Amino acid sequence: MLPPHEVVAARSQTMTFSVFEGVGRTLKGRDLRRVRNAVFQQTGFLD
Repeated sequence: MLPPHEVVAARSQTMTFSVFEGVGRTLKGRDLRRVRNAVFQQTGFLD
């Protein structure tokens, strides 16, 4: 049986949905816009 903090730590390592990994770091505002524009430029949607 694992302690609760180890269960949460193991689960959080396998469930990282953000581009930037870390506690409390998600894509917001300017960061999300940069990622979106980079994807659009690479796919040819934007010139």
